[in-house]
Amino acid sequence: MHITYENPPTRPGALVAHLSGVINIDAAGQLWESASQLVDEETRFVVFDFTRVTVLTSAGIGILIRLFTRLRGYGGGLAVYGCSSKIREIFTIVMVDEILKVRDNEDQAWDAIKEVSPKPGEVGTKEVPPGAVG
Repeated sequence: MHITYENPPTRPGALVAHLSGVINIDAAGQLWESASQLVDEETRFVVFDFTRVTVLTSAGIGILIRLFTRLRGYGGGLAVYGCSSKIREIFTIVMVDEILKVRDNEDQAWDAIKEVSPKPGEVGTKEVPPGAVG
């Protein structure tokens, strides 16, 4: 698996993670190590680009759920886009497609995060900076 990260200039507090290859147990560890170091109270929104992912195992799904949980703890969110039909079916079968906001394209992924981002003042959340996901 190969990962590159991009900070979209129009989305402060956000990252796009471009993934490629096989996301198995070895790659899941690599994904956790790199992504968990980048997300915090300042970087609370991550959209994963799966357009070049060829294989996804349960270990990869587990890491995405773990990252989702961490991001929600910061008042943020996570979405996935660009999955092949085979990988999208995996997300659907294990019933995490809505939790992980699996969408067809990047704009839909950002919109999905925007829909579930905590509202300012909600208990246990932090205010979403203007433009972070909009």
